[in-house]
Amino acid sequence: MSIHLYRNTDLTDQISEGTMANPDSDIYNGSDGESKDRELFIANEQTALATAMNSSQIDVQLSYPRFINDEAIIIGSEQMRILSGGGTTNLTVERGYGGTTPTSHSSGTKVYSGYDYTGLVVQVLDTTDSDESSWCRLAATQTDLDSATPGAQLILGDKAHAAKLSFWRRIAVPAGTPVQNKIDIKLKILGTEYPIL
Repeated sequence: MSIHLYRNTDLTDQISEGTMANPDSDIYNGSDGESKDRELFIANEQTALATAMNSSQIDVQLSYPRFINDEAIIIGSEQMRILSGGGTTNLTVERGYGGTTPTSHSSGTKVYSGYDYTGLVVQVLDTTDSDESSWCRLAATQTDLDSATPGAQLILGDKAHAAKLSFWRRIAVPAGTPVQNKIDIKLKILGTEYPIL
């Protein structure tokens, strides 16, 4: 899927989903039974235009490489299909994809992957050694963490390509356990991805 988890509202600190490359990790004092809350964000893969574009230009300069060949991207109300340059900051695109109208776009305009989502759910997983997924609670707000069921999934619903969703995660280490560096509790995003056409 073209959505990801992030630690910050600016969407610059991405958390890996299912790998240990950049886990949502923290150190806990097990002897005291420490817990920590963190707000997390879900958003489509995105970047910004590095340079302005006119309505006929097929070369797109991105601030960061984010997309692959044949993927649809959205800039403003225009959709484009990537013909070449996927994985780089220099793309060649098909303009006016999906029947949209090619227009000019200013430098700094957001560029999103061209997908909407329905039925988004966040699941807690721990597949390393003992299952400690019950140490984690998920909720829509920080206040709701108190009544959230440990280890239960969180239903987020639908998300449009340009929308950013947030939710809260609490990990509580039981008292009387060793110091914990929790990197094995993962959050998995499930849902249905629809190309915007």
